[in-house]
Amino acid sequence: MNCLRCHGLMVTVRLEDTAGSSLAFSGWQCLMCGEVIDSVISANRKELHGLTGSRSRARYGVSLG
Repeated sequence: MNCLRCHGLMVTVRLEDTAGSSLAFSGWQCLMCGEVIDSVISANRKELHGLTGSRSRARYGVSLG
């Protein structure tokens, strides 16, 4: 899987709750920029931006309008 932000390599990671509970789940983390995505983050982004939404950054000199 490639990162939507920087197009780097995403690897699976085990995410754990830091509040001391035993809650743990899997997600993806980019080796280049550190972006973390799990099922909740993915669902929230789809709700906000739709299926075509992306977090990729605009390139320098590209008009946004």
